Amino acid sequence: MIANVYFCISYIVVDVLCAVITVIVASNLLRDSGGETQVRYFNLLLMANLAFLLFDAAWAFTMFGGLVQAAPITLSAINGVCMTSVSFVGYFWFCFTLARFDWPIIHNRLVRFVFAAPAFAAPVLHVIGAIVGQNVIIGADGSISYGSFHTAVACISFLYLISATVASTVELGRAKTVERRRLCIVFIMFMIAPAVAGAMDMVGPDVPVAAAGIMISIVFVMASMQESRISSDALTGLNNRRRAEIYLDECLSKTSPGNPVYLFIVDMDDFKNINDTYGHLEGDRALQLMAEALRKTSMAFDAFAARWGGDEFMLICTKGVNGDPAHVAAMIKRQLSSMADRDDVDYKLSCSIGYSASKVGFETRNQIIREADQMLYKVK
Repeated sequence: MIANVYFCISYIVVDVLCAVITVIVASNLLRDSGGETQVRYFNLLLMANLAFLLFDAAWAFTMFGGLVQAAPITLSAINGVCMTSVSFVGYFWFCFTLARFDWPIIHNRLVRFVFAAPAFAAPVLHVIGAIVGQNVIIGADGSISYGSFHTAVACISFLYLISATVASTVELGRAKTVERRRLCIVFIMFMIAPAVAGAMDMVGPDVPVAAAGIMISIVFVMASMQESRISSDALTGLNNRRRAEIYLDECLSKTSPGNPVYLFIVDMDDFKNINDTYGHLEGDRALQLMAEALRKTSMAFDAFAARWGGDEFMLICTKGVNGDPAHVAAMIKRQLSSMADRDDVDYKLSCSIGYSASKVGFETRNQIIREADQMLYKVK
């Protein structure tokens, strides 16, 4: 009995520590590592993992704590939430992988619904397994074994992990930049820790290796994502020029006539006058409002926003423009006007925008930047 209590405490401590790390990762995740879709799916992954950890701790408490004599239906419900949460961890990881590599299918609602079907099937399979007694099987001596339905549910998360790994491998095969290849390898390696943990969990079902395996991979990928924070602008929180150059190179390396890259260079109007008249603190505030307007626009187009330098900003779009970049430019101006009205600033807050689309023959970022700059100078 005492041994079971100590084991229960150790099990719960592992889950709680992983939950704390998950919360820390979520609170430190910035929206400056690419498109908004990517960050949204990574956040959903973290939330699904947090649900798994909390219910996994509840499972340990009810199974090994010795303080609560839970009814079989309660144990089944707790285990069902655990397994369903892990399935959604796999689903959100798969979606995050596709979004990170900018696969167009992730933006199709019907396709996303099809992708989500196995995850939503997990609780259904678990209920059926509970009815036929093929989920977690507890022997008369307290031993734990897995039934066929429990194994089927566990395989759902592996299906997603394998699919994400295949997508990463495909992307690695067509990567043209060193940074892109490095990113692909990071995503491929995500599979290792959960796969090892899953195999160990099948052998020793009462050991919290699944929680540790998932957490190791999340932290590993998060560390890779947070490299972008070195390339972020301290004042606005947007990407800085270095990160924008790298991202633009990545986009141009895979552009085609049917899938152009649109570059917008945004220059704030009369910014020097704002600084000289209202002071540098107010100038900083104006820059932050401009950044917020770009961030809101980037959410609408799943675009990449950056501070290019001084009072110049950049927006990179690879989808959603539909051959009408003027529509994006107009939204940026509307968002900036909305920010100014919201904060009731004492000066006119406006901007000028030049834009360009990648074309066949564009070999460097300088060419697309030069064309956008030329338009900006004309409208100024």
